[in-house]
Amino acid sequence: MNTIKNKLMDYGIWILLTLSILLLIIALILVYQTYDLLAEYNSFNVSQKEIIPVIGTNVTKREEIELVVRRGDSYKKIENFLESNNILNPGELKRYLVNEKMSLEGIVFEGSYHIPRPSSPEEVVSILTYPYKEWVETEYSKYEGIDKSPLEIITIASMIEKEAALDEERPIIAGVIYNRLNKNMKLQIDATVIYALGEHKTRLSWEDLEVNSPYNTYIVYGLPPTPICTPGSRSIEAALNPASHSYYYYVLAGYGNSHHNFSETYEEHLKNVQVYLSSIEK
Repeated sequence: MNTIKNKLMDYGIWILLTLSILLLIIALILVYQTYDLLAEYNSFNVSQKEIIPVIGTNVTKREEIELVVRRGDSYKKIENFLESNNILNPGELKRYLVNEKMSLEGIVFEGSYHIPRPSSPEEVVSILTYPYKEWVETEYSKYEGIDKSPLEIITIASMIEKEAALDEERPIIAGVIYNRLNKNMKLQIDATVIYALGEHKTRLSWEDLEVNSPYNTYIVYGLPPTPICTPGSRSIEAALNPASHSYYYYVLAGYGNSHHNFSETYEEHLKNVQVYLSSIEK
């Protein structure tokens, strides 16, 4: 009986030892697999760190070209700059604007713009129109009761920019424009005719005043289709805050003079025109 008991105990101990050895082997296998996974993970991280700098060093940083826009500048001048500096290909911007049915005239505000070379038309337009969009959101939006759109304000400001040489006269000329618009009178602004002609003239002929163009405010009513140049801040301010008066006409006080003579009636205006013409004859 004791012999059987001893054999059973020995057998039990053997089973326990065998199980212990198996558990130890399993534990060692698990440890090895965990270590292998960690080693593989670390190897992956190292390779990523090695790859990222290589990718970064292969990215070519584009050179930035400074475009300086001044009040009175035209879209054509801006386009010529972009093409002559190889920022855009010839005609590329024009084709883009035609497809988008938009114009940049007047809405590229004065200031410095840093444009990557080369660029896409979309990128250039985004950079150049950012100040205008910001103005619409921050300044124009303050004038809740105004009956003119942002583009109409810039259009009026562009005419003021070309017509006024003196800051103190800008609100007065703005008032003349609004008075004539309110009376449904043709604006008859020389600067719009010069824009329609596409060349600068110190004196316009009767033939010039009849040029067939939607920009010729001697033959069409209302505002031109777009601004005629980049207006300065004083002209924009005048367009937003025109002087209140009864003037409908103005003409230079004399040839080479920066001042204008303003009048309420056409008869008074004709007298002022004669004064101006007399200064030319001298």
